[in-house]
Amino acid sequence: MIRRPPRSTLSSSSAASDVYKRQSLFFVVGALFVNPAISKDYEYKQYLQDNNIKPLIKSYEENSVDIIEFSSFSCSHCAAFHNETLQELKERDVYKNINFYIIDNPLNQAAFNATIVANCNEGIRSSYVDSVYENYDVWTKASSGEEIIELLNSYGLQHGLGDEELQSCLKDENSHNELLSLQVDAQNIFGVESTPTFLINGEKVQGNRPASEFIKIINKKLNN
Repeated sequence: MIRRPPRSTLSSSSAASDVYKRQSLFFVVGALFVNPAISKDYEYKQYLQDNNIKPLIKSYEENSVDIIEFSSFSCSHCAAFHNETLQELKERDVYKNINFYIIDNPLNQAAFNATIVANCNEGIRSSYVDSVYENYDVWTKASSGEEIIELLNSYGLQHGLGDEELQSCLKDENSHNELLSLQVDAQNIFGVESTPTFLINGEKVQGNRPASEFIKIINKKLNN
């Protein structure tokens, strides 16, 4: 049974909504001032280090490949990547050589709410991401925006996030601003304009692809 968060927690989502609306304007304005030279000078590894972004999947092989996915929880192609393509990659030999990172690029308020919950506690992030995508056809078909938020919050509670911790995260405007600033940086630095977009050892790949295409790119990087 799904645990519903308390109504006080739901109401605190309005603070997140206000931040999302303000930052979305900043996102649009910031996109007008893109320096095309930045991506050549600013390595993706430095970006990960500067923002303390840790992999959801870590390789312990000597030879490994970094895959960064810029994704939105509301993106159907992102859900397809996680529920199908990534599952196929997990069954292949190259999987042990993958360091897999997710950088949230929320496209709407529901995705932003899920982003907040996913980043609320590092210990639940991986399992929460899995739950949101596995239940994509459930929460995206909810009858109202409030029910969508309830469902997204409930997945965090199911994985051990406390009610008070969840409410605190939903009200923390500083962390909301940091999360959305990553989105602005992703566009300005790496030219991310849609989801999912991937960086595979710095090479940009747009859109979900068959697992065979990802494997071909990964093998090429491993053999360089």
